[in-house]
Amino acid sequence: MESASLSQQLAVLRRANLVHTRREGVSVHYRLASDEVAELLRVARSILTGVLQGQASLLADLTAHPHR
Repeated sequence: MESASLSQQLAVLRRANLVHTRREGVSVHYRLASDEVAELLRVARSILTGVLQGQASLLADLTAHPHR
């Protein structure tokens, strides 16, 4: 990911209070705002993984039988 895009995404998360920042010299450290945010991300990843697995299965079936 390009640093400009990453910076914009982190700014959105910061404004939404999903991450907190800490400056240390020229570095900025980010951390999740709470354990609930971590849980939310875990659940979202699980849902998206299931969706992608379903799409991969469908693609494999369509590729195996192109003239159905």
